[in-house]
Amino acid sequence: MKSNKMTIIWSISLLILSVATLIIVGAKIVGIELPDTMIRVLGIAELITLPIFVFASVKKFLKNNKSV
Repeated sequence: MKSNKMTIIWSISLLILSVATLIIVGAKIVGIELPDTMIRVLGIAELITLPIFVFASVKKFLKNNKSV
């Protein structure tokens, strides 16, 4: 059950990181000028989510190596 919980945390953090990145990069490619506040909020969301993603990735990696 713990592995399933870590997979869900990993998936949600990956989703948040990818959506925030796609919004920022997509707006730059299309040429849309996003408000400064929106860019900062998305950046802060990425900075908060990144350590969670790394933690979940390491836990998943270590669990997968123990089972082999």
